Parts: sequence; C-alpha cells; structure tokens
Amino acid sequence: MPILLIVFRSLLMICLVSVAKPDIVGSLRICALRISFQEDELLSTTGNGQFLMENKGIDCGDYTLDTAPHNKLYFESQIEAVDNYFRDVSYGKFGINIDQSTVYPSGISESYSLPNKMNYYNPYVENDLQEKRLTELFRDALEIADSLDNIDFSSYDLVLVFHAGIGQDFSLPFLDPTPEDLPSTFIDQKMIEEHLGVSSLNFNGSEISKGILLPETQNHLLFEVSESMFSDASEPCEYQYALTGTFALMIGFSIGLPPMWNIETGNSGIGIFGLMDQGSNNGRGVIPSPPNAWSRIYSGWETATNSIFFENIFLPSRSENNIIKVPINDSEYFLIENRSNRVRNGMSLDSIRVLMVENNTYPPYIEVLQDSIGLTKSSNGVITSVPNYDIGLPASGLLIWHIDENIITEKINNYSINNDLENLGVNLEEADGAQDLGYSSIFPFNDPSSGYFGDLWFKGNSQYELANPTMKGMLPEFGHSTFPSTESNSGSKSFIVIENISSAMDTMNFNIINSFIINYFPDTAAHVRSIFDTNNDGLNEIIGGIDTLYIAKISDSEGIQKNNFHPVNYQDLDILFTSDNDNTKIHILERNNDSSIYTVYEHYFSGNTTSLISQNNIDSLVYPLILKNDVTLEFKSQNQWQNYSKRVFGSPNNFGIDISESGIQIDGFTEPIRKWGEVKFVYVAGIDLDQDSKLDVLALDEIGKLYAFNHDLISLSGFPTKTLFTAPILSRDLFGNPFPEIIGKSKDSTSIIILNNKGNIIYNISTKKDDPLICLAEINNNNSIVTESIIYSFDPFSNSNGNEWSFEDGLQKNRTIELLYSDSNEVSDNLLIRAYMYPNPIKKGNGTFRVESFNADFIEVIIYDLLGVQVQSFTKNLSQCCNQINEWIWETNDLEVGVYFAFVNIKNDGNNQSEIVKIAVLK
Repeated sequence: MPILLIVFRSLLMICLVSVAKPDIVGSLRICALRISFQEDELLSTTGNGQFLMENKGIDCGDYTLDTAPHNKLYFESQIEAVDNYFRDVSYGKFGINIDQSTVYPSGISESYSLPNKMNYYNPYVENDLQEKRLTELFRDALEIADSLDNIDFSSYDLVLVFHAGIGQDFSLPFLDPTPEDLPSTFIDQKMIEEHLGVSSLNFNGSEISKGILLPETQNHLLFEVSESMFSDASEPCEYQYALTGTFALMIGFSIGLPPMWNIETGNSGIGIFGLMDQGSNNGRGVIPSPPNAWSRIYSGWETATNSIFFENIFLPSRSENNIIKVPINDSEYFLIENRSNRVRNGMSLDSIRVLMVENNTYPPYIEVLQDSIGLTKSSNGVITSVPNYDIGLPASGLLIWHIDENIITEKINNYSINNDLENLGVNLEEADGAQDLGYSSIFPFNDPSSGYFGDLWFKGNSQYELANPTMKGMLPEFGHSTFPSTESNSGSKSFIVIENISSAMDTMNFNIINSFIINYFPDTAAHVRSIFDTNNDGLNEIIGGIDTLYIAKISDSEGIQKNNFHPVNYQDLDILFTSDNDNTKIHILERNNDSSIYTVYEHYFSGNTTSLISQNNIDSLVYPLILKNDVTLEFKSQNQWQNYSKRVFGSPNNFGIDISESGIQIDGFTEPIRKWGEVKFVYVAGIDLDQDSKLDVLALDEIGKLYAFNHDLISLSGFPTKTLFTAPILSRDLFGNPFPEIIGKSKDSTSIIILNNKGNIIYNISTKKDDPLICLAEINNNNSIVTESIIYSFDPFSNSNGNEWSFEDGLQKNRTIELLYSDSNEVSDNLLIRAYMYPNPIKKGNGTFRVESFNADFIEVIIYDLLGVQVQSFTKNLSQCCNQINEWIWETNDLEVGVYFAFVNIKNDGNNQSEIVKIAVLK
C-alpha cells in the first residue's frame, strides 16, 4: 500500500514554540478558503485545476472515500471529521469550534479562482522555487478572498486553504505521473518573512502569520488519471485515502504538537503509532492514530500515574489518564499505555478480513472498514467519526515509550526531537527487539520500519519470542536482559522489569519490579539520613526525615514504619549514636549558620521509646565523631575537622594516610612519605582491596578520577579509572566473594557504579541526580546500598571483619578502619604475578617498571639492549609477606631509540621464577 511521504520541507518550517507545556485546550476557529486555478489539461497535475463536482475515475460504489461533489458542504463535513477526531483523542479538551468556523466563499459550489495554473505553485524539478511559490499561493488565496468578500480574519484562529486537486503527500508503488501536484504545507512566519519580505500578511488590520495548505482530497481514484495509474492493480479501490488523516496532521502542527519523525530526511520516528508521524494515515486516512502518550500529556490532555514497584497493575485500554509512568532517572522514564484495535467481540479489522477470505483473496480493506466499525457518514459521504481511533493499529497490546526529557528539551525548539534514530526523545520500545522504526527495510511489501503487530507487547507475540527465545511459551518480560532492554540512554542499567504481561484485552495486567530495589521504594519522602541498630535487636533501622526526624523499621510487607521523635530546626545537622549497655543514645547536632550557635540534642532510645534527655548550645563550629567502639562522643573544631576529613586512620591509630594540597602521604613514626605530588585529591577512603590485612586507600582527584593505592602508595592495577566519580566513595563486600566492591555515583550523579576490587565495572545503575549515597548497610539481612530515597538489596549479609568504609567518613564519622583479621590469601606457588613497563613504548624520557609478586624475598630486574649489553638493573630485598607491588623509574634520555629486554627474577627460599619483558624506547 502507499504510505505517507513525510513530508515536504515547507510543512516542517513551522513556528517555534516554547519548551514549556502548551496546554492545547479549547476550540479552534477556522477560516477555510476554497481556491481553484486556471483550467488546464496538464498531465503533470491531477485534475484540471477545478474542484471535482462528479467522480471521473474508478468507481468504488458505496465504498468511495471523499466522493464528489467537493462543494462547501463537503468541506464543512471534513472540518467536522477533524473536530470529532480531536475531541475524541483529547477527551473533549480540544476541538474545532464548528459554529464559529466558516468555509468561503458562501456559494455551495463556488471557489476563488487564481490567475495561475496549478503547476505554477509547484514547478517540476525547481526545488528552490517550491517553498517560495507555496508561500505565494497562501498569500494569493488570502488576497483574492479579501478582495471579493472582505473577510474579517481577526474572527478566526487559523486560516486554511483548500485547493483544487490532490495532495503530493504519498509515496506510490510506481513512478508518480503527476509530480506537480501540491504538497500539504504548514506556512509559518519564517516562510512569510523569507519569501514575501514581511513579518505577516495584513488584511483590514488582521495580522496573519501562519496557515495551512490542503488538497480537496487524497483519493486518486476520483480522477481520470487513476485508470492509468492503477491499471495493473487487482483491487484499485484498496488505494483510496481519506483527507482526515492529513488534515489532522496539519492541525496538529498548527496547535504545537511536535513532529515525531526526522524533518530533514523524512525517516520515521514512531511510525504508525502516533498522529505526528505515519500514524496520521492509519485506516487509509479514515482513522488517524491518536497522538502518542507523551504528546497527549504534553498537550495537557492527560496525566500519567507514577508506578510503584512490586505492584500488580491493571491498565484499561486507552482512556483518559490511563498512562503508567516508570521513572528511570531524572530525565528518563517509560510511559505505558494499553491500545486496543478491536472492533467487536475481540476482533480487529484484519481478523475480520481473514475470516472473510475467499479463494485466497482478502475482501477490500475499505469495504470491511465501512461495514464493520460503526462509523458515521455525513449526507455527502464523508466519514465524520469512528468509535475508536486505535482501530487502525496493526494489533492490540501495550505500547511502551522510552522518554528522554533532556533530548526533548534540547531539540523541541527546532522540531528535531526524533531526528537522531540512535538518540530519540520519544522512542517506542518495540517488542520484537528490532528497534527498526525509521530504518531502511529490505522487505518492500511487509515493511516493519513504519510499525507492525510485533511492536506491541502482549502474551503470544511470536515476534517477541523470536528476539527472546528463552521466553518462549512464557509471559513476555521487558527487563535488563531482554531485547529490547530497560537500560537508560546513557547505557546504565535501570534494572526495571515489566513482567507477566497478559494477553491483549480491554484491561491488561502486568507487574513492575526492580531487580535490586526493595519493596516500597523508591520513597522520595523517606529522606534517609543514617542507618543504625538503635534497639540492639540485630536489625538496622532508618533514621530520616526533613522537617521531623523519625526512626523506622523496614518491613517487606508494610514498608517504612515511622516513629517521629525530633523536630528539625536547621537542615545542616549530624546524627551519631553511642551505646549504653543495651540502649542507644542518639546525638543530633544542628548548625544555625546565621548565628554560629550549634545545638546538641541527646535522645535516649530504650526498647521502642525515644526520649529527649539533654539539649545544649555550643557557641562554636564543631563536628562530632564517635570513638572507642561506639561509646565515646568527641568534637572537632572546624580547622581540626578539615584536616581530619582528609585522613584515613589505620588501626591501631598510630599512622594515617592523608591528602594535602597536592599528592598523598603516609604519616607514622618515621618521616612522612609523600607521593603523587602532581595530583590534587579531594576525597580519601580506606579499604583492604586484596584482603591481605594491609590497608589500601581510595582517593578521588579534582576531576573525578578514582585512584587506589596500596600501603606503599603504589597505584593498584586497574586504577585510576576512566569513569569519573563524585564523592563519597564507599566500599565493602556486597556479593559474598572474598573481596570488597567499590561504590560511588558517577561524576554527573546519574548512576550508581559498582566496581570490583580490580576497578572493573560490575553494575552501572541508573539513578536520580538529587538522590545522594548515604551508606552501605545490612537491611533485611542483605548487603544494601542506601540513598536518600532508595534501598538497593544484594546478596545475604556477610561480616566484613572491619573491612568496610560504609559512610562518607567511615563509621560514625571517625574515619578509622580497623581490620579484624590476618592475611586471608592462601599461599601461592606463583611468586611472580606479573611484570611490565608503563608506558610502553617510552616516549618522554622515562618509564616505570612494575613487578607484582607474592611472598617473594628478593627481586632482580636487569635490562639489556638488543646486543645483550646490560644497561640498567634494579634489585630489592623484601620482608613483607603476601601481595607485593614494587616499582622503579628507568631514565631513558641518554639511551638510543630501540627495543630493550628486561629479565625479571623472583626468589624465595631457594625457589625462583623469571620472565622477559620487551620494552620499546622512543624519543
């Protein structure tokens, strides 16, 4: 079948609108002008320049669409059809004001005749003139109408021109014999300024800066040319198209509905699933698709309901406010709607045609449409309404839309929301997994690139099962491991799963879960501030709240059970806990930055009861921390805390690892050891990454690179990371393996990233920017990541034996890590783990030779040139056990360019291992 050729540049050059939601409501007053041309016998245009008053082409009998005569009553019926369409899809919020809309001239069969022939306004192969001439046509139509009837254009909201002839809006399955037909066009102010040299057209004080050009019909079969155009067609009446779809599309532009296809290339964005794309032509133009879910919300016609995870959802077929919204992050979300193309008794137009098939021949679509759907026709044969504008869809089921508001905000003002097929602002998640809407297709007759039944979600969708063979025979699922998947446009995983999708029916049901988020979360009202086992029952409670602090248990069946206990006066506060026998003291320090007075509250928590036991004002800036096994509260001054917050204390507390203005250093009983002086670090945390019972550190530099250093401040393999982070960086074992994971938010705060101890990304979880990391904790017996509004749950909780950095400043702000275990690495037979030079090749005069060993007591590195002459050697006696990293700087400024070889030998108790490393030296 022919499809809508979307479309001509002029249609696209529409008035720019604000990004703000337009709220398209009310009634549009239309001034419609009927314009004819000088009569002609041109073969390059359809008709003779005059309106059809009788059908002259192929006779489709009672099934003829938009049959002649095309007089005033016919165009009034066309306006009525579009009014019925918009009132239906907007749920009565928008339409055409029929009583205050007028078709001119007043005579039944009259028209305003222009002095030119039709082809003057669309000259063949003169593309540079095309837009200019169409703008002139709009002006010429207004001028002649004004001169003859002195129309008060100020009484109308929109002027449209119905011209004689057919629209040049379709891609036909053969060479178009009438290339000088006029394309449907939206005339905007920019076109008027560019081609007419004025900002608007002025008639009797009425300023007109936009308008629409439309043909009298889109049905080629009404004209004589159809007998040659469709001479080889077995069912030429299948090639009829009504004007309603094109008319509705053009009205959509005029009221500010953004196009959903690429306005430069014509590539489809959402295909047949929305008015502002190829959906305008559904049902042969009789049943234009409703605007997609995002467009209906944008227009103010509907609102979406935010989903709740772990909820069984029952979603009626498209009706007002029955859209489900599933947030991904700050700018992205899914919209889910249930669309039904059923005519009656669960049957669609296509299924009715299948039942009526005779001799392997389907009955004509137009006949089945007109006989089956209960449409309304005016007395002059125009189809003015249908009972459901989803009937033209290829199937029933869920449409799942992926919305990216960042793309929309960036591109809406130049109408390029869906210009980039790789980064669509409004993207249909196609159930067949192909995501081929808008792409070129190798299937000329069953082209899925404009949309087909396999794109909808419903039980029994065979195309979904082809893309997801493991789901064969099961209820469809849209998740992080399916095709398509629920990942964000940045590539981070949302871990949202829309599962148990039912068969297509008037009310469909499905579940929305998140693989990692626990029941009753996200909860934006939670505002989690800390986690602690306040009643010593072995289960952590949440302490949170904005205006009032609460303590809450977390229940899988009941969610957060809050117990309010403290009104908040100032949001800048610290919450810490000390233990007193089996009871807990909650210490709250609120800072009033205006008066420099800080109030310390102590609440006593016994059983499930909280009571205020003291309140003290401190007239200085202090920062609290807890020392000595959660018993002692200590205060630091501002200067003390600034230094303290840049240090990790090893246990026993006789040394620290600090960051300073540049670099990082170890302070102990000997002289400080400082390294990495060229790097400015802004955050540091402690952890034992390799479980050798020796403290390692994680450090974040000012641009967001994450470094990991061992106890000698040698960079660990895999670090610094290419991925950029923002503080805090937390670490502990989440997945029950021997080594801790590293957790932080990305530099732009749009995702939580989990690294293994080698710096490799395990998970990249999409999240909201304004949802900061709070801590790592045991929640419901699972290892959990806690943010202000979400709890992510992982493997069963395991004791870290002190090897964790669970809050921004360690545990209880003390910035101390105490490792309660000895080396857990098994003795290895491999003394030499690996050896290499970096960079390699050496380009700037020196390189660093690195040897990673295990339980070695002696390392020797000898470097030779190609002739076997020794040029450098490094040796080291080792005393520490287990994992070892040693590095030496090799100066190469005085060496010749070439290839060198490093002989590495590792010894221990008479055992030794060796390796040869090839090194290139460049100038």
